[in-house]
Amino acid sequence: MLGTLSPFIALFVSVGLLLTGGGLLTTLVGVRMSEEAFATEIIGVVAAAYSVGFVIATRICPHVIARVGHIRSFAAFAAMAAISTLAYPLLVEPWIWAIMRLTYGFSLAGLYMVMESWLNDRTPSDRRGQVLGIYSIVTYVALGGGQFLLLTGRTGGFELFSLAAMLIAAAVVPVTITRITSPDLPEVAKVGLRDLFAASPLGLVGSALAGVIAGSFLGLAPVFARDSGFDDLGIALLMGLSILGGFALQWPIGHLSDRFNRRDVLMGVSLAMAACSLAIVYATGQSEAVVIGFAVLWGGLAFTLYPIAVSLANDFIEPSEMLAVSAGLLLVHGVGMIIGPLVASQLMALIGAGGLFWTIAAAGVLLAGFAWLRQQVGPPIPVGEPATYRVVPREGVYAGGLDPRYEEVQLEFDFEAVPVEAPEPEAEP
Repeated sequence: MLGTLSPFIALFVSVGLLLTGGGLLTTLVGVRMSEEAFATEIIGVVAAAYSVGFVIATRICPHVIARVGHIRSFAAFAAMAAISTLAYPLLVEPWIWAIMRLTYGFSLAGLYMVMESWLNDRTPSDRRGQVLGIYSIVTYVALGGGQFLLLTGRTGGFELFSLAAMLIAAAVVPVTITRITSPDLPEVAKVGLRDLFAASPLGLVGSALAGVIAGSFLGLAPVFARDSGFDDLGIALLMGLSILGGFALQWPIGHLSDRFNRRDVLMGVSLAMAACSLAIVYATGQSEAVVIGFAVLWGGLAFTLYPIAVSLANDFIEPSEMLAVSAGLLLVHGVGMIIGPLVASQLMALIGAGGLFWTIAAAGVLLAGFAWLRQQVGPPIPVGEPATYRVVPREGVYAGGLDPRYEEVQLEFDFEAVPVEAPEPEAEP
């Protein structure tokens, strides 16, 4: 185990530094926008801009990495992320902040692609599960732990933005001095959204609604907390423990989804998450501790929805198509993360901070209803087959390639659903 992981220590350290800084930044931006009295609708737009950049990057960054290489790409994307982070306290304007969030989302997606494709290429096939597990642990712990750095400075100053930028910039050092050779990216294949929907409607819809839920929470929960009277410690606990709660319940819920009908599990988790969301609404203003306790459970439920949706889709496809499907579901998930903050911010402007969790609860009920419908009309799902659920990083772009079930290919999406034709063999000289 140690021999397998030791070549990747530098990459894991870079991931930890990058996401610790990113975890701090995401919450800090939300809190600061609330303190600057940005209109709630504008906050939703700024939060959605991050996911817009992330989705755009899935179309552009693979070609950048293929052209200039992994190390140069990593340095460039990290520099963009650090520069955008430093711009916030200098230019406190909503439209500037939206551009910076878009830039950061674009850069982070590129960084994920570099690190995950690198791990995928250099990991032996019989060790991919171990590497993915450690990578997931580092991701969740760094994102959750970064929230508590909010307590080290003033949210109204520039110090915390500088700290986040320093951590992001520091992530370049381990990668640039590593002795692991960087890989070449393989050819890009294409697959259509219509084919995905035909194969697994619930997998596709589940991925989109999971994006609505995650995007709404991650973009607007700091605003919800500040507007509900939480101090910096309360905000850090709410955000950090909810993310760590998501990691804690991955294995037990994943085990349930492998042992029982996955549609039933998705329906149950969605309803439980919706009920937990409403409990947070009703506990707000009465007890911070109770709200945070429900938030831990909420995170454990909400952050398993996307992996269950991916597993559902994988139940109906061939093993060789799994990475293509994961790429498509990730794209739909990213679109959901754009829509979520836009819708939730509108409801928050109308009814107050609780509008965030009313939006999330509605998405959970909608997902549960669609899961019930598919259970009535969809084909049966094999139960008791080898497990297909995997704990995955919350925002990973390329992590599917680490899964030992997947082919080592990189894919991008084609909305036209044009079939991929095999290349003609070259003529003999």
